[in-house]
Amino acid sequence: MTNGMLRIVAPVVTAIVLALGSGALVAPAGRAAAAEKKPKLDLSEDVRKKIIPAQEAFNKGDWDGCLARAKEALEISTKPYDKEMSLRFMAQALIKKQDYPAYAEVAEQLIVLETVADDERAKTYPNLARIFYTGKNFEKAEKYAKLWAQAAPSADAYNLLVAVYYNQQNYADAVAAQEKALELDKAAGKEPTEQMLRILNTCYYKLGDKPHRAEVMEKLMRQFPKADYYSDLVQLYREGELDKRALLNLYRLGFYKDYISRESMFVDYVEQAMDAGAPAEALNVIETAKAKGAFVVIAQTDRNGRLMATAKQQAAEDHKLIAQLDKEARAGKNGEADVKTGLAYMSFGECDKAVEAIERGLTPERVAKVKRVDEAEMMLGICYTKLGKKDEAQKAFTAAQGDPRMAKAATLWLQVL
Repeated sequence: MTNGMLRIVAPVVTAIVLALGSGALVAPAGRAAAAEKKPKLDLSEDVRKKIIPAQEAFNKGDWDGCLARAKEALEISTKPYDKEMSLRFMAQALIKKQDYPAYAEVAEQLIVLETVADDERAKTYPNLARIFYTGKNFEKAEKYAKLWAQAAPSADAYNLLVAVYYNQQNYADAVAAQEKALELDKAAGKEPTEQMLRILNTCYYKLGDKPHRAEVMEKLMRQFPKADYYSDLVQLYREGELDKRALLNLYRLGFYKDYISRESMFVDYVEQAMDAGAPAEALNVIETAKAKGAFVVIAQTDRNGRLMATAKQQAAEDHKLIAQLDKEARAGKNGEADVKTGLAYMSFGECDKAVEAIERGLTPERVAKVKRVDEAEMMLGICYTKLGKKDEAQKAFTAAQGDPRMAKAATLWLQVL
């Protein structure tokens, strides 16, 4: 999000229609029914004498001449229709001159006249809202954006209100307007844009609303997966009460997608992997982070130095014991032993062997001893993903998603598929 004004597409002002015959002034189009209930729409003679030269100047492309004659007509106008036609020529000339601020002043005078039809009035609101927003007149931009939204509800109208409120640091109203825009887009079968979600994220951040911000970040990750969104979402989860094993699997996702760049996140990942009994995985993370300059060991006695030494030692021990662990797990009926063997294989990057061990542990005669079936399913899904078996991975992640403790991590992994 930029610090300046939210970017709004430059206004393309819709010209107010002038219904002019071949040299003769007639009532504007679409006004026939309305005219029956109002005074006859004709010009005073003095005004006509000014308007005809204005029309002639307009037809010749003399915008300044048209504007001057129309202003003279307005000065002597007394009836609503006299004023309307004078203002119409002024508006047209100003549009041709691309003088939109001046056009807005004229259009404001025009749309309050009783001779102007409601539908034409409504078509002018978007132009006025955009022009005043561009000119940083947020009070009037809000006024006409609201009138626009009332006359013809649209996501564009509410998005402009979002911009108005955001630039005034009115984050609560910006959220309400953005949610309305999203609701209208959804009804029209449109997905939220990245800008919409980013605005919501910023507003919720400013409001200190972490639960709603997490929901928005989840949507950003689902539709526009990026490293920055991943990091912010994981940080929000870390500040909450996310299950440790779920956090570990979120780190695994970030590592797999190369989303992790901060040393603090690498270090936390290493510690979580060590705690879960996966020192070989922790060592792989350390070596990758070191290559990126994101894991610095100043001395063997500092925290990073101790972590690396411990990971190396335990990974070496696991490597010596893994064949024996696999043999013992096969011989028994304890699914937990199979899952732990699968974790060891996964840590060393041997996903095919990991799948075999975990699948064995999840069989009916062994699964009762598995402490965290959701965690086993997550590891199975990750291994299948790395083996390129999408359908099997989706099935495993979906199973893990059924456990509330693992739901958030499983959902994000499903999204990368």
